[in-house]
Amino acid sequence: MPEIRNPEEQNVLFGHQHAEQGLLDLWNKGTLAGSWLICGPKGIGKATLAYRLARFILNNGNNEGQGLFSDLPSADTLSVGEGTSVFNAVAQKSHPDLKVVERSLKEEELKSRQAVLNAGKALDEETEKNRKRFDEIRVSDIREAEDFLRRTSANGGWRVMIIDSADDMNVEAANALLKSLEEPPEKTLMLLISHNPGRLLATIRSRCRRLNLKSVDDETVEKILRQAYPDLSDEDARSLTVLADGSPGKALELAANGGNDLFESWLSLFSAFPDFSIPSLYDFSDKVLKDKEKLKTVQELMLIRLTKAAIQAASGQTYHFVGDEEQITKKITSLIPVLKLMDIIDEIRSDFSDIYLDQKQVFVNACLKLQRGTK
Repeated sequence: MPEIRNPEEQNVLFGHQHAEQGLLDLWNKGTLAGSWLICGPKGIGKATLAYRLARFILNNGNNEGQGLFSDLPSADTLSVGEGTSVFNAVAQKSHPDLKVVERSLKEEELKSRQAVLNAGKALDEETEKNRKRFDEIRVSDIREAEDFLRRTSANGGWRVMIIDSADDMNVEAANALLKSLEEPPEKTLMLLISHNPGRLLATIRSRCRRLNLKSVDDETVEKILRQAYPDLSDEDARSLTVLADGSPGKALELAANGGNDLFESWLSLFSAFPDFSIPSLYDFSDKVLKDKEKLKTVQELMLIRLTKAAIQAASGQTYHFVGDEEQITKKITSLIPVLKLMDIIDEIRSDFSDIYLDQKQVFVNACLKLQRGTK
């Protein structure tokens, strides 16, 4: 299994040179806004850019505008060398002038982690990754961040706060954040990451400078894939690239979770549409979706590919397909009117996001909703 770095550990950013240069220009002029909303689809590099900018600010915090008002050269990259104290501290989220706001660990997980530390043992990376977190960013998380903003910088420079993601904030947390956005402390940079900015409070959107990141081109996505998985066949690399839909993060996630095989299994199931039987749905659910990550992968692929099929049927816009996908999705769009299909997809999306439902059963129900949509 290749080493896939988290955004805070990543020192390479692909496909967003224009956005990076824009931020550098503002920094060199001394006009970098204090609050930013970094938007775009999941997995395209929003968090990577946020941490990259955070490292740069924390490393160069006393040089804002120096390229314009002094003889010092303008900064020409956000890159901070790996192995430096700033890089390592940000990678570990332990820099005293950096605050990362995310869904916090549940109480029992905090106790379990502390027990490991008290025993003098190292934290296991896989265990840490799978620890249970709250389903949203709560007001207590924002209050803790406000305490950070009230403190003086440990190094006498800038402080940076990253909220990953702002979409996870509940209403109380979002309202609590507003005051900090209205009156940001001096030499403070607040970076809000959002996959769905339309769902945020309008008052939050209006108080931030917006940076929209676009999906990454297929050539770059495939290049990133091949760097991480050099043994991928040409066919597998191309199909993963198509399924990733412009998201390098999604491509790597699909490769790690057997995305090609899962999608082929889904296509095989839907090759019988609309005549698949209930036993076949439960058999698929039991055999293929027993792992939570695989279940999540299939759900996401199902939503994305059905949505693309509906858009193609409505507009004639063409897409790249994988395997028998075009034939199968054309059958679906020929049997279900497009507007009705989009309504069904919205219902399925809502059900897939309901954490209180048995998601294996939800998948079976989603397939049956599509089946009923043909009648």
